[in-house]
Amino acid sequence: MVGESKIIGELKISRPSRRCAVENRPLAPGEVYYSVLVPRDEDFQRVDISRKAWEGPPEDAIGWWKNRLPMPSEKKRELAPPEVLVDLLRSMLQQPQRSKSRYLLALLLLRKRHLRVCRPTSPPPSEADEVLRLESSFDSTPIEVPVCAIDPAEAARLQDELVELIYRDVEDAETSD
Repeated sequence: MVGESKIIGELKISRPSRRCAVENRPLAPGEVYYSVLVPRDEDFQRVDISRKAWEGPPEDAIGWWKNRLPMPSEKKRELAPPEVLVDLLRSMLQQPQRSKSRYLLALLLLRKRHLRVCRPTSPPPSEADEVLRLESSFDSTPIEVPVCAIDPAEAARLQDELVELIYRDVEDAETSD
């Protein structure tokens, strides 16, 4: 699978290279690394960088995220079913302390097309109350998610929290059916 690409939205993103581009060495199982998406010619390139060599994203980076190469003995994980994730988002609307995780989950579901943007029936009361007006692609029910600013210093913690919420172990999922 190394070298294959996956289309996400309109971007074609290659799979992890399993090599540190800075140190020019293979990444070890269990090793933390960062993936950076940078423009190349008329396309984009994914670059993987070990935690040791990471000095932050390059100036031309479109986005970056933290990863960990799985250990051979680890269970495979998969994203929970989309209907479950939409229900999770709805339940998180009642948890103000999870506003940033909720906003990131809404963006993920929007990107995966499990949610779509609704046309507002009326303008928001003020720009301070900016809200994503969405609807489920399963049942067309409306969902309003307040927009949140994410500080780069909290991005890793929020990413870890979201991963724990939305992924499940494949082995557990197979035995529970």
